[in-house]
Amino acid sequence: MPFCPKCASQTDPGASFCSSCGTSLKAILTQSPIELSMKEKGASLEDLVADYFRRRGFDVEARVKMRDRYDVYHEIDVLGSKKEDFGTIQVAVECKYVKTPIDIKEVRNFHDKLESLGITKGIFVSTGGFTADAESHAKALGIELWDMATLQTKTKLGEETPQKDVIHDALPVKLSTLSTPAPRHLRNFSVLSKEIQLVYRPHYFMEYHCFSQHTVAGNSVILESRGKIALDAANGQIVDCRTSGGQTPYLPSTGAYVACSQVEAQSLPASDLPSKLPLSVIRHELDSARAKDKAKIELVKNLTLQYHYETTRTTGEKALKPRKKDVDISGLRGPIRVPILIETYRFGSYSYVRTWIATTGAMTYDSTTSCLLCHNPATLVCENCGGISCAVHGKNCVVCGKSLCGTCASAKGFVSKKYYCPQHKSA
Repeated sequence: MPFCPKCASQTDPGASFCSSCGTSLKAILTQSPIELSMKEKGASLEDLVADYFRRRGFDVEARVKMRDRYDVYHEIDVLGSKKEDFGTIQVAVECKYVKTPIDIKEVRNFHDKLESLGITKGIFVSTGGFTADAESHAKALGIELWDMATLQTKTKLGEETPQKDVIHDALPVKLSTLSTPAPRHLRNFSVLSKEIQLVYRPHYFMEYHCFSQHTVAGNSVILESRGKIALDAANGQIVDCRTSGGQTPYLPSTGAYVACSQVEAQSLPASDLPSKLPLSVIRHELDSARAKDKAKIELVKNLTLQYHYETTRTTGEKALKPRKKDVDISGLRGPIRVPILIETYRFGSYSYVRTWIATTGAMTYDSTTSCLLCHNPATLVCENCGGISCAVHGKNCVVCGKSLCGTCASAKGFVSKKYYCPQHKSA
């Protein structure tokens, strides 16, 4: 885990700035005193190049896997696409964070990759430069080479607006959502301390259609489902699903994330966001190919049809599941960063989380709603331990009036019970 050169706090290896003091971390590409792994340095180089193309109007994917005409997969470090009047421009970039010059073999391999994928424009970026043979061969093949000096010139390293000030492919924040309502269903919610932060988390939005045919007891059975899903691009989890027809998958289905697919993404200056609100931007780990594959796997796992059958000899039930090849993914958008407000409430040893989508104000999670003892609707916070309780398990001390959970309350009397807090249980 790298450390910020200014405040020495731990930072995300993929971050462009320190979340504690805001210092730009791009210096790691030139003269950072921080010991980073080569993988971390390479990822930072790819992010820097991707940001360069984004600012020039390209749709950018990092670490994307593409299949060639021979059904072989190749990984492109940075792939930029831009629609023009005459067609779509595609640029593939190979990024190498190295200390020694790249030789002719690496350039030749990159050219072979471009040819097999049908991409005509290629750029090779190397922090260690290139050998004379590599430069001559690249010129003959039409491949553009960027060494460290070229990279600094292209990106104006050290002079440009720090990337912490721009959030790319992001949904806007509706300022009214920042005043989220308190958990007023807890009658003494004011005893809870509150922390709030804004997190931009990357998501893919896509449409799916599953059509799976089975034969059970001589009958042809069709399992079909279609709809939209939202997939977290950082951990690969499907966070929302809206079914428009057929069988409903056993997946989260609040509709809050799917609704965000209708909002246009943009590049947002961080200065437009409330300055006092802690902000973090999560990088995506899945490219579009892996996102589609992960979506298919999750749909196959969570789509089930319980088919009841009856024959002359027996009756029964069989669980039918689709195959991966039965699921088709289309209309993919992303990764798009969705702004999520995270509220953390604390008392004693307990903490509770409530999350909202700051674009729409839709709540996606609330851990303050259920009693910890029976999961009925919660009505109070125990002012002794911090646990939340329902009306049945909630008590009040007859001496001081404190709200208590059933575990912390001490009862006295058989016919008419009275309850006491631990401080007054001997009263």
